[in-house]
Amino acid sequence: MRYKQFLESLEKGNEERQQEVADLIKQLKSHSAIVDVYNKIKNSNEFKLRVTHHDTKISNVLFDKDNLGACVIDLDTVMPGYFISDVGDMMRTYLCPVSEEEDDFSKIEIRDEFYFAIVKGYKTFMESELTETEKEYFFYSGKFMIYMQALRFLTDYINNDVYYGAKYPKHNLVRAANQVTLLNRLIEKEEKLCDFA
Repeated sequence: MRYKQFLESLEKGNEERQQEVADLIKQLKSHSAIVDVYNKIKNSNEFKLRVTHHDTKISNVLFDKDNLGACVIDLDTVMPGYFISDVGDMMRTYLCPVSEEEDDFSKIEIRDEFYFAIVKGYKTFMESELTETEKEYFFYSGKFMIYMQALRFLTDYINNDVYYGAKYPKHNLVRAANQVTLLNRLIEKEEKLCDFA
């Protein structure tokens, strides 16, 4: 759906903004195989629909006074979904030392030790629940969620910031470029990190 909305924005959205972000459009189109993989997941019996939070970013985890995770909050997004949504958003927001708001893209990197911690922590509780096929898509989860968020930010920018709004000019453009950079950084480490998962 998000990719379809992105393509529709290229037909109906602000043409001046489209010209401005031509390189980002090209990059997002070049990663469209991520959408093809998701369509296969939706049609596979090997992927189970489960109770899923759908917004497992770090700011939705409540920590205690010892800085240990106490619980997940913001439960209005809970609904059926695939594990890739929750794992993917953990990767999207835990792996990088800076948030989607950062406009200095040189600060965007993938922290390997955080990836290893996500894999270990999630599998500690979910390994017996995941199918063998699902386990093969653990790394894909990060690509999926980062890509989707990049699509959403760029689509909104092209559509004149009608969904997220903007706190300053080009806010959604910055966030889109941030997430595309993060996606590229993650893909650069795919071979190394996939060996661990």
